[in-house]
Amino acid sequence: MKLKSTNRSELLEEGSDARFRQLVYDLFTISTHMQSVRDYIAGRIGVTGPQYSILLAIAEMGNDIGVSVKRVAAHLHVSGAFVTAETGKLIKAGYLNKQQDLDDRRAVRLTLSAKGLAEIERVLPELREINDIFFGGLSKSDFEDMSTIIAGMIGGAEHATKNTNSDE
Repeated sequence: MKLKSTNRSELLEEGSDARFRQLVYDLFTISTHMQSVRDYIAGRIGVTGPQYSILLAIAEMGNDIGVSVKRVAAHLHVSGAFVTAETGKLIKAGYLNKQQDLDDRRAVRLTLSAKGLAEIERVLPELREINDIFFGGLSKSDFEDMSTIIAGMIGGAEHATKNTNSDE
């Protein structure tokens, strides 16, 4: 049986989608390994993988006034409701602080607590080592190209996912 899992000519070689399918398999493999690494580092500080991503995003984007839930959600490409639910758990566990946004009384600003900051700083050396190995095969040019390509694919991935989750 001759499979054809895409109609896009840009993704076919002489009418075959074999290389495209291999790329998809490789992306699944990379995704699985990335999830494993994230879950491992998250476990080192006692949180889930998604909670770790939220903590790291807040550490990366944060400042003295904190980061909004909306900004964290946009940065991680997840819903605000998901970030709200997970940050509630992180606040309760002592990893985050929450204060009311001075500009928008309906919103809150999130900052790492002393515990959250200490835990992120504790795992950063190991994270750097893992990332250096994980991405060690990339040149600067490869990294720049890959960053651009992946960022460009996010919109299509989100649209395809919405299409598979619709009731229509």
